[in-house]
Amino acid sequence: MIIQARKYIATGFDPNDAEIISNLIDDLLQKEEFVTVDFTGIDFYCTYFFNSAFTFRLETMSQEEYDSKIKVIGLTDVGEAAYSLSYDNSADYYRLTPEMRIAYDNDIEEMLEEL
Repeated sequence: MIIQARKYIATGFDPNDAEIISNLIDDLLQKEEFVTVDFTGIDFYCTYFFNSAFTFRLETMSQEEYDSKIKVIGLTDVGEAAYSLSYDNSADYYRLTPEMRIAYDNDIEEMLEEL
């Protein structure tokens, strides 16, 4: 099944839009084994959008399972870069042990406090 993102959202930037796409994906994955999201016609993206709409699923799915169930197409070069960064970072993060995640999260919090 293909979700034409442009029918539901204007950008890949807004948290509310990420929730809309995420819910559509969840609904379809309950009925279908594979979902494609087509972003043709959408020009603005950020990694947070992809984290919230897509790659958080790597916490409960292996990369192989995720890749076999979800495909993203029609991204601009910037969109592709943002999605790839989100995917790679999420895959790396969710492979960490729970203890390593806590340490990583603490390091990030410390860096943010210094800003």
